[in-house]
Amino acid sequence: MMSIKTKQRNLYKPFAKSSKRFFCINQHNSSLAAYKDHAYHVFKPKQKSLNKKMVNTIISDYEIMLSHYSRVFVVRIELHPNTYSADNKVIRLFLERLITFLSGEYESKVIYHCAREQETSDLEHYHLELMLSAHKINHSNRILSLVKAMWEMHANGTVSFVDNPFCIVHRGNKTSLKHAIYRSSYLAKEHTKELNGNAKGFLSNKLPPAKTFDPTNDLMLVDPYITLEINRRKQAFEVTQTTESESRTKTSKSSKYAWFNTKPHSQRLKECIASKTTSLNHLTTPSSTIQNRQTYRYKNALVNELSEDVITIKSNSDHSSSTP
Repeated sequence: MMSIKTKQRNLYKPFAKSSKRFFCINQHNSSLAAYKDHAYHVFKPKQKSLNKKMVNTIISDYEIMLSHYSRVFVVRIELHPNTYSADNKVIRLFLERLITFLSGEYESKVIYHCAREQETSDLEHYHLELMLSAHKINHSNRILSLVKAMWEMHANGTVSFVDNPFCIVHRGNKTSLKHAIYRSSYLAKEHTKELNGNAKGFLSNKLPPAKTFDPTNDLMLVDPYITLEINRRKQAFEVTQTTESESRTKTSKSSKYAWFNTKPHSQRLKECIASKTTSLNHLTTPSSTIQNRQTYRYKNALVNELSEDVITIKSNSDHSSSTP
Protein backbone atom coordinates (compact mmCIF):
# COMPACT_ATOMS: atom_id res chain seq x y z
CA MET A 1 0.00 0.00 0.00
CA MET A 2 1.47 3.35 -1.05
CA SER A 3 1.88 5.81 1.82
CA ILE A 4 0.51 9.34 1.73
CA LYS A 5 4.03 10.86 1.63
CA THR A 6 5.00 8.66 -1.31
CA LYS A 7 1.87 9.71 -3.15
CA GLN A 8 2.70 13.35 -2.48
CA ARG A 9 6.26 12.91 -3.79
CA ASN A 10 4.97 11.24 -6.96
CA LEU A 11 2.40 13.97 -7.38
CA TYR A 12 5.03 16.71 -7.45
CA LYS A 13 7.70 14.70 -9.26
CA PRO A 14 6.69 15.83 -12.79
CA PHE A 15 7.20 19.43 -11.72
CA ALA A 16 10.72 18.91 -10.37
CA LYS A 17 13.30 21.20 -11.95
CA SER A 18 15.75 19.63 -14.38
CA SER A 19 19.43 19.72 -13.43
CA LYS A 20 20.35 20.62 -17.01
CA ARG A 21 20.05 24.22 -18.10
CA PHE A 22 20.07 25.64 -21.59
CA PHE A 23 23.56 26.97 -22.26
CA CYS A 24 23.92 30.52 -23.45
CA ILE A 25 27.11 32.30 -24.51
CA ASN A 26 27.32 35.54 -22.55
CA GLN A 27 29.82 38.13 -21.33
CA HIS A 28 30.65 36.09 -18.22
CA ASN A 29 31.73 32.88 -19.97
CA SER A 30 33.11 34.26 -23.24
CA SER A 31 35.39 36.84 -24.74
CA LEU A 32 36.06 37.94 -28.31
CA ALA A 33 38.99 36.80 -30.44
CA ALA A 34 39.89 38.60 -33.66
CA TYR A 35 40.61 36.61 -36.80
CA LYS A 36 41.14 38.48 -40.07
CA ASP A 37 38.22 40.90 -40.46
CA HIS A 38 35.86 39.51 -37.82
CA ALA A 39 35.61 38.66 -34.14
CA TYR A 40 34.47 35.33 -32.70
CA HIS A 41 33.19 34.27 -29.30
CA VAL A 42 35.70 32.05 -27.50
CA PHE A 43 35.75 30.30 -24.15
CA LYS A 44 36.64 32.45 -21.14
CA PRO A 45 38.52 30.35 -18.53
CA LYS A 46 38.13 31.11 -14.84
CA GLN A 47 41.87 30.66 -14.40
CA LYS A 48 44.62 31.93 -16.69
CA SER A 49 43.68 32.55 -20.32
CA LEU A 50 43.57 31.04 -23.79
CA ASN A 51 46.63 30.45 -25.91
CA LYS A 52 46.17 32.83 -28.85
CA LYS A 53 48.26 30.70 -31.19
CA MET A 54 46.07 27.66 -30.50
CA VAL A 55 42.90 29.71 -31.02
CA ASN A 56 44.17 30.96 -34.39
CA THR A 57 45.05 27.41 -35.40
CA ILE A 58 41.55 26.20 -34.54
CA ILE A 59 39.76 28.98 -36.46
CA SER A 60 42.15 28.59 -39.39
CA ASP A 61 41.37 24.86 -39.56
CA TYR A 62 37.65 25.64 -39.74
CA GLU A 63 38.46 27.91 -42.67
CA ILE A 64 40.55 25.22 -44.39
CA MET A 65 37.92 22.50 -43.98
CA LEU A 66 35.21 24.83 -45.31
CA SER A 67 37.37 25.52 -48.35
CA HIS A 68 37.03 21.80 -49.20
CA TYR A 69 33.43 21.22 -48.12
CA SER A 70 30.41 23.53 -47.95
CA ARG A 71 29.29 21.68 -44.80
CA VAL A 72 31.67 20.40 -42.11
CA PHE A 73 30.89 17.91 -39.36
CA VAL A 74 32.59 18.51 -35.97
CA VAL A 75 32.51 15.94 -33.14
CA ARG A 76 33.99 15.82 -29.62
CA ILE A 77 35.06 12.95 -27.32
CA GLU A 78 37.36 12.53 -24.30
CA LEU A 79 40.07 9.86 -24.11
CA HIS A 80 41.45 8.40 -20.87
CA PRO A 81 44.62 6.26 -21.03
CA ASN A 82 45.27 3.22 -18.83
CA THR A 83 48.78 4.31 -17.78
CA TYR A 84 50.60 7.62 -17.50
CA SER A 85 52.72 8.75 -20.45
CA ALA A 86 55.47 11.35 -20.06
CA ASP A 87 55.34 12.10 -23.78
CA ASN A 88 52.72 11.98 -26.53
CA LYS A 89 53.97 8.93 -28.41
CA VAL A 90 50.92 6.81 -27.58
CA ILE A 91 48.35 9.44 -28.49
CA ARG A 92 50.22 10.52 -31.63
CA LEU A 93 50.35 6.98 -32.95
CA PHE A 94 46.68 6.52 -32.16
CA LEU A 95 45.72 9.74 -33.96
CA GLU A 96 47.71 8.76 -37.05
CA ARG A 97 45.95 5.40 -37.24
CA LEU A 98 42.57 6.97 -36.50
CA ILE A 99 42.89 9.61 -39.24
CA THR A 100 44.02 7.01 -41.78
CA PHE A 101 41.06 4.79 -40.91
CA LEU A 102 38.44 7.57 -40.90
CA SER A 103 39.71 9.04 -44.17
CA GLY A 104 39.15 5.70 -45.87
CA GLU A 105 35.94 4.86 -44.04
CA TYR A 106 34.18 8.13 -44.86
CA GLU A 107 36.16 9.12 -47.98
CA SER A 108 36.76 12.51 -46.40
CA LYS A 109 39.61 14.74 -45.39
CA VAL A 110 40.04 14.83 -41.61
CA ILE A 111 41.43 17.44 -39.24
CA TYR A 112 41.88 16.75 -35.54
CA HIS A 113 42.52 18.93 -32.48
CA CYS A 114 43.67 17.19 -29.34
CA ALA A 115 44.34 18.86 -25.97
CA ARG A 116 46.33 17.06 -23.28
CA GLU A 117 45.28 18.02 -19.73
CA GLN A 118 46.03 16.94 -16.19
CA GLU A 119 44.97 18.60 -12.96
CA THR A 120 44.31 16.47 -9.85
CA SER A 121 44.51 12.99 -11.38
CA ASP A 122 47.67 10.89 -11.64
CA LEU A 123 46.90 10.31 -15.32
CA GLU A 124 46.52 12.74 -18.16
CA HIS A 125 43.41 12.81 -20.35
CA TYR A 126 42.79 14.08 -23.86
CA HIS A 127 40.04 16.23 -25.35
CA LEU A 128 39.72 15.14 -28.98
CA GLU A 129 37.89 17.01 -31.73
CA LEU A 130 37.44 15.69 -35.27
CA MET A 131 36.37 17.52 -38.42
CA LEU A 132 35.03 15.68 -41.48
CA SER A 133 32.83 16.35 -44.48
CA ALA A 134 29.17 16.70 -43.46
CA HIS A 135 28.27 15.42 -46.92
CA LYS A 136 29.58 12.02 -45.80
CA ILE A 137 28.47 11.99 -42.16
CA ASN A 138 25.67 13.81 -40.34
CA HIS A 139 25.42 12.05 -36.96
CA SER A 140 27.92 11.11 -34.26
CA ASN A 141 26.78 7.67 -33.03
CA ARG A 142 28.79 5.51 -35.41
CA ILE A 143 31.98 7.57 -35.47
CA LEU A 144 32.06 7.79 -31.66
CA SER A 145 31.67 4.02 -31.45
CA LEU A 146 34.58 3.60 -33.87
CA VAL A 147 36.82 5.97 -31.90
CA LYS A 148 35.93 4.20 -28.65
CA ALA A 149 36.70 0.75 -30.07
CA MET A 150 40.02 1.86 -31.56
CA TRP A 151 41.13 3.65 -28.35
CA GLU A 152 40.32 0.61 -26.23
CA MET A 153 42.34 -1.62 -28.58
CA HIS A 154 45.22 0.82 -28.94
CA ALA A 155 45.73 2.04 -25.35
CA ASN A 156 43.45 -0.23 -23.31
CA GLY A 157 41.87 3.04 -22.22
CA THR A 158 38.36 4.38 -21.73
CA VAL A 159 36.36 7.22 -23.23
CA SER A 160 33.87 9.79 -21.95
CA PHE A 161 31.07 11.09 -24.12
CA VAL A 162 30.21 14.78 -23.86
CA ASP A 163 26.75 16.36 -24.05
CA ASN A 164 25.74 17.46 -27.54
CA PRO A 165 28.87 15.88 -29.03
CA PHE A 166 28.55 17.11 -32.62
CA CYS A 167 27.48 20.00 -34.81
CA ILE A 168 27.47 20.93 -38.50
CA VAL A 169 28.84 24.24 -39.76
CA HIS A 170 28.15 25.82 -43.14
CA ARG A 171 30.50 27.70 -45.43
CA GLY A 172 30.17 31.46 -45.05
CA ASN A 173 27.53 31.16 -42.32
CA LYS A 174 29.00 32.83 -39.25
CA THR A 175 25.91 32.00 -37.20
CA SER A 176 26.53 28.27 -37.60
CA LEU A 177 30.14 28.78 -36.51
CA LYS A 178 29.39 30.66 -33.30
CA HIS A 179 28.89 27.75 -30.89
CA ALA A 180 31.28 25.46 -32.79
CA ILE A 181 34.28 27.80 -32.48
CA TYR A 182 33.36 28.59 -28.88
CA ARG A 183 33.45 24.91 -27.90
CA SER A 184 36.60 24.25 -29.90
CA SER A 185 38.41 27.15 -28.20
CA TYR A 186 38.07 25.30 -24.88
CA LEU A 187 40.96 23.11 -26.03
CA ALA A 188 43.20 26.20 -26.14
CA LYS A 189 42.98 27.05 -22.42
CA GLU A 190 46.32 27.16 -20.62
CA HIS A 191 44.98 25.97 -17.27
CA THR A 192 45.27 22.18 -16.62
CA LYS A 193 48.23 21.97 -19.01
CA GLU A 194 50.84 22.89 -16.39
CA LEU A 195 51.66 19.25 -15.52
CA ASN A 196 52.33 18.19 -19.10
CA GLY A 197 56.06 18.76 -18.72
CA ASN A 198 57.83 18.52 -22.06
CA ALA A 199 54.79 16.96 -23.70
CA LYS A 200 52.83 19.34 -25.94
CA GLY A 201 49.46 20.38 -24.60
CA PHE A 202 47.86 20.85 -28.02
CA LEU A 203 48.15 18.53 -31.03
CA SER A 204 46.74 19.01 -34.53
CA ASN A 205 47.42 17.82 -38.06
CA LYS A 206 48.14 19.99 -41.07
CA LEU A 207 45.84 20.02 -44.07
CA PRO A 208 46.43 22.28 -47.08
CA PRO A 209 43.43 24.36 -48.19
CA ALA A 210 41.63 23.89 -51.49
CA LYS A 211 43.39 25.28 -54.57
CA THR A 212 40.66 27.86 -55.04
CA PHE A 213 41.07 29.18 -51.47
CA ASP A 214 41.97 32.85 -51.20
CA PRO A 215 43.79 33.59 -47.89
CA THR A 216 43.36 37.36 -48.27
CA ASN A 217 39.69 37.20 -47.26
CA ASP A 218 37.57 35.19 -44.83
CA LEU A 219 34.64 34.32 -47.09
CA MET A 220 34.83 30.69 -45.94
CA LEU A 221 33.78 31.85 -42.48
CA VAL A 222 31.69 34.95 -43.19
CA ASP A 223 29.96 35.50 -46.53
CA PRO A 224 28.12 38.87 -46.58
CA TYR A 225 25.48 37.57 -49.02
CA ILE A 226 24.66 34.67 -46.71
CA THR A 227 24.51 37.03 -43.73
CA LEU A 228 22.19 39.32 -45.69
CA GLU A 229 19.86 36.43 -46.58
CA ILE A 230 19.75 35.19 -42.99
CA ASN A 231 18.86 38.68 -41.72
CA ARG A 232 16.20 39.07 -44.44
CA ARG A 233 14.53 35.79 -43.39
CA LYS A 234 14.64 36.79 -39.73
CA GLN A 235 12.96 40.11 -40.49
CA ALA A 236 10.29 38.41 -42.63
CA PHE A 237 9.56 35.96 -39.83
CA GLU A 238 9.30 38.74 -37.24
CA VAL A 239 6.88 40.67 -39.49
CA THR A 240 4.74 37.55 -39.89
CA GLN A 241 4.68 36.95 -36.14
CA THR A 242 3.72 40.58 -35.50
CA THR A 243 0.92 40.46 -38.08
CA GLU A 244 -0.48 37.24 -36.62
CA SER A 245 -0.28 38.68 -33.11
CA GLU A 246 -2.17 41.82 -34.15
CA SER A 247 -4.79 39.70 -35.92
CA ARG A 248 -5.33 37.59 -32.81
CA THR A 249 -5.62 40.73 -30.67
CA LYS A 250 -8.30 42.23 -32.93
CA THR A 251 -10.43 39.05 -32.84
CA SER A 252 -10.13 38.63 -29.08
CA LYS A 253 -11.75 40.42 -26.22
CA SER A 254 -10.44 41.17 -22.77
CA SER A 255 -11.80 39.35 -19.76
CA LYS A 256 -12.48 41.28 -16.57
CA TYR A 257 -11.92 38.11 -14.54
CA ALA A 258 -8.35 37.29 -15.63
CA TRP A 259 -5.20 38.72 -17.18
CA PHE A 260 -5.52 36.66 -20.37
CA ASN A 261 -7.65 37.35 -23.44
CA THR A 262 -10.56 35.13 -24.45
CA LYS A 263 -11.37 34.35 -28.08
CA PRO A 264 -14.85 34.94 -29.53
CA HIS A 265 -17.33 32.11 -29.02
CA SER A 266 -17.54 31.33 -32.76
CA GLN A 267 -13.73 31.01 -33.02
CA ARG A 268 -13.52 28.73 -29.97
CA LEU A 269 -16.31 26.57 -31.40
CA LYS A 270 -14.47 26.15 -34.70
CA GLU A 271 -11.22 25.21 -32.92
CA CYS A 272 -13.07 22.72 -30.74
CA ILE A 273 -14.71 21.12 -33.77
CA ALA A 274 -11.39 20.95 -35.62
CA SER A 275 -9.86 18.99 -32.73
CA LYS A 276 -12.61 16.35 -32.81
CA THR A 277 -12.10 13.02 -34.59
CA THR A 278 -15.76 12.87 -35.65
CA SER A 279 -17.51 15.12 -38.14
CA LEU A 280 -19.26 18.02 -36.40
CA ASN A 281 -19.00 20.48 -39.25
CA HIS A 282 -22.78 20.63 -39.52
CA LEU A 283 -22.70 22.92 -36.48
CA THR A 284 -20.98 25.69 -38.46
CA THR A 285 -21.98 24.76 -42.04
CA PRO A 286 -25.16 26.17 -43.71
CA SER A 287 -28.00 23.66 -44.00
CA SER A 288 -28.06 23.94 -47.82
CA THR A 289 -24.57 22.46 -47.96
CA ILE A 290 -25.54 19.66 -45.62
CA GLN A 291 -28.40 18.58 -47.88
CA ASN A 292 -25.99 18.14 -50.79
CA ARG A 293 -23.69 15.83 -48.82
CA GLN A 294 -23.71 12.12 -49.52
CA THR A 295 -22.36 9.60 -47.02
CA TYR A 296 -21.33 6.07 -47.82
CA ARG A 297 -20.57 3.11 -45.56
CA TYR A 298 -17.74 0.83 -46.68
CA LYS A 299 -15.69 -1.63 -44.61
CA ASN A 300 -16.83 -0.23 -41.25
CA ALA A 301 -15.89 3.34 -42.23
CA LEU A 302 -17.98 6.44 -42.88
CA VAL A 303 -16.40 8.61 -45.56
CA ASN A 304 -17.63 12.15 -45.95
CA GLU A 305 -16.80 13.12 -49.53
CA LEU A 306 -16.99 16.87 -49.09
CA SER A 307 -15.20 17.30 -45.76
CA GLU A 308 -12.96 14.25 -46.34
CA ASP A 309 -13.49 13.22 -42.70
CA VAL A 310 -13.15 9.49 -42.02
CA ILE A 311 -14.81 7.84 -39.00
CA THR A 312 -13.63 4.35 -38.19
CA ILE A 313 -16.24 2.12 -36.54
CA LYS A 314 -14.77 -0.46 -34.16
CA SER A 315 -16.29 -3.87 -33.68
CA ASN A 316 -17.32 -4.93 -30.18
CA SER A 317 -14.33 -7.24 -29.90
CA ASP A 318 -11.81 -4.51 -30.62
CA HIS A 319 -10.54 -2.93 -27.38
CA SER A 320 -7.26 -1.49 -28.72
CA SER A 321 -6.76 2.25 -28.87
CA SER A 322 -6.35 3.83 -32.27
CA THR A 323 -3.03 5.36 -33.29
CA PRO A 324 -3.30 9.10 -33.94
